[in-house]
Amino acid sequence: MSIKNDRPGAFELSDIILTSYANDTKTGKPVRLNIRNIVSEFNIYESLDSKFLSGDMILTDATNVIQTLPLTGFERVEFFFRSPNTTVGYDFGVDKGHPMFVYSLKNRKQINPNAQVYQLKFISLEGIRDHQTRVSQAFSGNIEQMIADISYNYLKTKKNVLVEETKSNHKFVMPRIKPSVAIDQLCKVARSKNFENSGFVFYEDANAFHFKSYEGLFCMTNGEPRKAVAHYSPKVKNISSKGDEGHTTYNLQSVENFRVISQYDSLKNTAYGTYSSRLITHDLYNKTFNEFDYNYHLEYEKQKHLEEDASGILPLFNYDNGESFGDKHEGVLFLQSETAKVHNTHELPQSKDILQKRISQKLAINSLVLEITIPGFSEVRVGDVVTFTMPNFARTSKNDQEAKDKYLSGRYLINAARHHVSAINKRHTMVLELVKDSLNEFLPEEAYDIFTNNEADDGLLYSTSHLDETQ
Repeated sequence: MSIKNDRPGAFELSDIILTSYANDTKTGKPVRLNIRNIVSEFNIYESLDSKFLSGDMILTDATNVIQTLPLTGFERVEFFFRSPNTTVGYDFGVDKGHPMFVYSLKNRKQINPNAQVYQLKFISLEGIRDHQTRVSQAFSGNIEQMIADISYNYLKTKKNVLVEETKSNHKFVMPRIKPSVAIDQLCKVARSKNFENSGFVFYEDANAFHFKSYEGLFCMTNGEPRKAVAHYSPKVKNISSKGDEGHTTYNLQSVENFRVISQYDSLKNTAYGTYSSRLITHDLYNKTFNEFDYNYHLEYEKQKHLEEDASGILPLFNYDNGESFGDKHEGVLFLQSETAKVHNTHELPQSKDILQKRISQKLAINSLVLEITIPGFSEVRVGDVVTFTMPNFARTSKNDQEAKDKYLSGRYLINAARHHVSAINKRHTMVLELVKDSLNEFLPEEAYDIFTNNEADDGLLYSTSHLDETQ
């Protein structure tokens, strides 16, 4: 990150225009109203778990905009927003960008006899079209081609669509379902051409729509780790003067506050198949059954991770007479039909290469979740890789300059981002949700079994009827 800025959280913002579907009786053109002076704050949301860009704004209204337009939930929102001296921002203009559209008015209340405050929510146009159309079509070929087809022909996007190449030649029939549902189904069965994985996401940021695997977000096509776009850590604020080299970068990468939302949930991971599972497939055409076991320890080495040459989230230890958590396959059972010749020569996605890996990878990457608040910077986006230095919360020697948590510090993926702009404080802040599928240092490997036969063995069977008779 290299940028010159007058202060952390500075931003550039154009007029904010609301355009009504109703025409002005004098001009015969749609009513346009600049509401920048009454917008007290706004948020823009991006997420790997959400397909469409969205946002909201708080209006402190003493001019009765609600009746002037009037506000009905069918307005177009136009504005441009970015950090100073950057090349990338959020362009919701008509000429060069892609406007957003109001869909909801919430929390309206009076603050004095002549003023009111309320919240307007908005979303990209594709998010509205998703609720207005159905996909009823047979698709064949590579899955990334199907994603592009749905994006352009059903969501009717005019934005860029970035897709990662997938394996195999498939055929799917979409039975009159929403585009987002069709995309979800394709994400679940897609396999990357470049990586040994099956976890794909489809999301929108300010630049484009993206169809990528998790490993495609971690690494370049050649397998090299993607460079971190920023290096965040809690820091002492304002210790450098404006003339200092690195002053702006230091302040922009200072974490104002953070929290660990989830560090691990071994019971959830055990129950849903992160560590181990068993898949039973049935082929009606050939009248065969097959079983496939998934072991986290064996599969981990085959995939790319945020931390290369480091530990996964499951330590290797003796759990039950020499077996590990990865050996308990019967705990999570998947049943899947893989009948051949359903679409003639087209292949069905191979569940043994997809289902268990996808579920394990999705749960693993969402096991470790951090939330950090930082000065806003419009070039940092969801899907980017960043680093975060976690304090170790302990007294350290003078020789330990970093004093960091050796396991949780390191590379993270931005899973969600919220840009918050306050017109009152004139400040842009970001709240980032960071996720991680691997640790910065290897966990210990142990042979001692702390689970088996390490409890009292004096439990007996009693008859409640006999107990009642003896009282």
